[in-house]
Formats: sequence, structure tokens, C-alpha cells
Amino acid sequence: MNEVVLEKMEALDSGEVIDSMTDIVACLNTSDSIQRFLLDIHCILQKVTYADNFYVVLFREDGSLTFPYFHDVKDDINPEDLEALSLDEIAHSLTAYALQSQSVCNYNCEQLHQLVAQGRLNIIGTVPKQWLCFPLVNRNNFMGAFIIQSYRREDEYSGVIVDVLYTISHVISSALDAFNNQQALVEANKVLQNYQSELESKVAERTQELESSLSELQKEIRTREALQQRLEHEALHDTLTGLTNRKFLFRELNNLAERSKRGPVSVHILYLDLDDFKPINDNYGHHNGDIVLQEVARRIQSELRSYDVLCRLGGDEFVVVLSDPIDRPVLMQICTRLIACLCAPISLEEGQTVQCGCSIGVANNHGVFTAEALLKCADSALYSSKELGKNQAYFYDEPVL
Repeated sequence: MNEVVLEKMEALDSGEVIDSMTDIVACLNTSDSIQRFLLDIHCILQKVTYADNFYVVLFREDGSLTFPYFHDVKDDINPEDLEALSLDEIAHSLTAYALQSQSVCNYNCEQLHQLVAQGRLNIIGTVPKQWLCFPLVNRNNFMGAFIIQSYRREDEYSGVIVDVLYTISHVISSALDAFNNQQALVEANKVLQNYQSELESKVAERTQELESSLSELQKEIRTREALQQRLEHEALHDTLTGLTNRKFLFRELNNLAERSKRGPVSVHILYLDLDDFKPINDNYGHHNGDIVLQEVARRIQSELRSYDVLCRLGGDEFVVVLSDPIDRPVLMQICTRLIACLCAPISLEEGQTVQCGCSIGVANNHGVFTAEALLKCADSALYSSKELGKNQAYFYDEPVL
């Protein structure tokens, strides 16, 4: 096993895997299409292992296969071309062959050539050095699979990585099922809204005839409006801290990005990640960890202006958006105040106190920008801050592309 593989295994720990699973669930709040949902999952898997070559295959209701997401560094295959393949062509593919087993498949290059020589399958595209297939099963429903492959080495994925990916596949299966249900609820809500519009029109036309029942109808409408408002609030806010969430952040950044196309806009991103938070969860329990996160949210909010945007991305990550011109010395003062207030002791329910620091990555736009690019730059700056040491801020000085 080469040094690169060893380094990957040493770098992988249970905390990173749990964070990846949490991020996968968090994708439910940010994805408005199956393609975006799977793209987010792809990005998360790339943090766990080498996953440049990744695609997903799902079963349709009629039993045929569909490929909602496909990314490969060697074969430039258009997902629409995969959708156009006939059932006979797909039936003899490596993917279809693996799906028949409904279990984890791990093939190297030699094994694949043997299967082809035996006439058991045909390989579409370049033969990989290592090919992994993980079934997507939720509540005994076999939905399909996701595939990760490497053209570099036959030992790209160790047994540890395979086990980790298999564990993550259960989370992806549950999240995918939840996403499908969520999309079904969205469609049902559209039907409900159309029905409500028709109902209100009929009420207007028959007011005189239905005077006695008008009060009940109005009460029902108010209940629905209150429910809609509550659902909208919950969709844009974090239930633990009450802060806005990732979905709200991207909506705000996308609005600012559109404004940047029409004129000058100053946007500063402060990407905060708590230092030494994991030991608090491990030593005092997740309940006390939640208390710490709530107190951290309150302290950050107290250092900001009422119109500044503060959101919790998930876990112990927070993002501050400042949307007016601010010089670097002032930004550094803000970061220094935030770090100082978060380093102060935090009281737990049992009378105990804990402390955790904070690392900050700072990025700002240079003219026109995109939400994803700007947040990625702030994340990169945060990584540099962590690398240089704890309880400090690092500024991203490269142009935001």
C-alpha cells in the first residue's frame, strides 16, 4: 500500500464520517432537484475519499434504469446518452450486472476482464482499475445504487474505505427516500394551492348562499396560512439555534450575486468553525453540546448588527454575511471580538463549564461573483486558518472566480 493511501486512512476518523452523514441530511434543505441533491452528495463524498468518478443509477417504476447523475474524469458520457440506451444494451452492462446482486461489489481490472472474457457482461467506456458499487436500499425498497471508480490504482479503496462508504450508503438511501417524499409533498402543495384558489373563487360567487358556513371556511383558510408561514419559517431556520440555515444563506447570497451583475456590491463572508468542540460532545454528551451551540449562536449574534446575516450551516459551522463596505482592519477587529467572546467559558446545566475556540475564514467579492464560489473561498480561508493554528482569522486574498 503506497504512502498516499496510508495518509488517507490515517486522516479518516469517525468524526469526519459523522459530519459527512450530517451534511448529506442537510442537503435536503438546499436541493431543489435530484441533480442538485446528488451533486451535493458527490461533493460530500469527495471529502471522505477519492470520488472524482461517481454516478448514480436508479430504478424507474417500470423496472428500467435511469442515470440522474454522472461524473467521470475519463469518459465524457452525457447522462442524456445513458438515458437513451436501450434495455438490451443496459442489461449487459457492468452496472446492471452488479445491481442483480443487490450487494456491495468491489472489482479490480483483472476481475472485470475475466467477466468480459466469460461473456457475462460488456463494459461501456474505459475499464477502471477499481470499481465499487453500493446498493441504495431503504425500508426493504431497492432503489438502485451509486458507483465510485478509479482509473489510477487497483488498491485505490481499502477495506476501511469500502466499509465507510457502505455505511454512508445507508444514509444516502434514507436521504434519497426523504428527498423523493419531499418532492412529492411539494407537488401535493401545488395541487393544494390550486384547490385553495378555486375554493376561494367559489366562496366569492356563493357568498349569499353560504353565509352560515363562511366563518368556518375563513377559519380553515387562516389555519392553512398559519401552517404555510410556519413551514416557510422552519424551511429557512435551524431548529436548534433559531438562526437562519444553509437554504436561507444561499438565497441571500444569490440575491447579492444578482445585484453584483448590475452594480457595485460589497459582500464579506466570515466562515466560523469552533475549535475543540468535538471533545465537548464526547465528554459531556450531545445535550450539553447543543447548549454550547445555542450559547455560541447567542454570542455571535450579540456582536453583530441587527441587519447582518448569521446562519448555522450545520454542526459547529456558522457563516456571517456583511453586505456593506468594510476595510480589512475593521474586519479584523470584528473577527477578534468574535474569537474573544467565543473563547469565554460556557456554563452547562450541571454547573460545569467548558471552553472552545473559533477559527475564521474571511473572503470578499471583487465585482461580480457567485454564491458557491464566494463561500468556497471563505471555506478555503477557514482551512488555512485551521492549518496555521486555532483561534485566529485568515483572509482569502485571491480573486473570487
